[in-house]
Amino acid sequence: MLKIFTTGNKSIDWSMLTSIVILSALGLLMVYSSSSPYALNSYGDSAYFLKRQALFLLIGLALLFLLMRVDYRFFAKLVYPGYLLGLVLLVAVLIPGIGKEVGGARRWIDLGFMSFQPTEFAKFTLILYMAHSITKKKEKMDTFMFGFLSHVLMAGLYIILTLLEPDFGMATIMMVVLFGMLFIGGINFRYIALSAILSGGFLAWGILSEGYRMSRVMAFINPWKDPLGSGYQAVQSFVALGMGGLYGTGLGNSTQKLFFLPEAHTDFIFSILGEELGFVAVATVVLLFAWLLIRGIRVALRSPDLFGCYLVFGCITVIALQAATNMAVAVGLFPTKGLTLPLVSYGGTSLISTLGALGVMLSVSRESVK
Repeated sequence: MLKIFTTGNKSIDWSMLTSIVILSALGLLMVYSSSSPYALNSYGDSAYFLKRQALFLLIGLALLFLLMRVDYRFFAKLVYPGYLLGLVLLVAVLIPGIGKEVGGARRWIDLGFMSFQPTEFAKFTLILYMAHSITKKKEKMDTFMFGFLSHVLMAGLYIILTLLEPDFGMATIMMVVLFGMLFIGGINFRYIALSAILSGGFLAWGILSEGYRMSRVMAFINPWKDPLGSGYQAVQSFVALGMGGLYGTGLGNSTQKLFFLPEAHTDFIFSILGEELGFVAVATVVLLFAWLLIRGIRVALRSPDLFGCYLVFGCITVIALQAATNMAVAVGLFPTKGLTLPLVSYGGTSLISTLGALGVMLSVSRESVK
């Protein structure tokens, strides 16, 4: 019988845990600093978002410490219920009256006391499914039917439902993680090449089919052409980072958070970090995420079995990819995507699900081959 909790005194990857704690603490600090003017104006309490983020962080850390004590092999028993639950939530969010529409997108389910994004949960249930399925089909991964098509169809349901919200950025990340996991799982390279061509065409269609996406691309190419319209967020982000210089204007001294830069505590918190704490803090955050990626890859490579390896690879890939995309948007390397910075941006679902995934990674690290 498979035990649920690990026994003995096997050590986790303390270096990874330290990076997680530092990023989470810095995130809590920056959520308060970047959100206080908006919170005071909208809710009459400058600490409104701080209190909520602190509660989310406590829940997330409790989940992390619980999951890192669970034997990661137990999660294989939750693959199909988890996939089905993710599918149900992605369908439910599209139903009027259940899904909450904000800014033309239906990405949240409102529970009254809080709202949550099903995609933040679904992206990790998809990784769990992929890790289990690739492990089970290891000998058939080079076949079209079992290795390629079956996984594309199962992941495709998640991706299509995410596009219907619409959430093009998260759908793209799911697609990249899908093909990344198939690649390390030993899929025939011809299928990957074919998928890359089809995905490129799909992405092009996705951009051209919606005017606001095309507008974002044009603003990315030259944000200064329309600095008060489509290029507004990018320009204001550049201003924030430029004002920060090497050491920043000082914690709490941002001017861009005074309603100049939209989504200052979520999508563009990295820009406020750069403005208040400067290039030194920006470089530190980049290095912490890079270190988290390195340690995650190390844990994956030292996992005692393929399931643990694929599970960690998928989790660290989605976290690192989302972090890199968010930071790239802030500095103008990518068009605006509407993706938060993991562990740092405000958002309960994102924070709790990310800490949960990291708890699973720490569980695998306990069993790493030394």
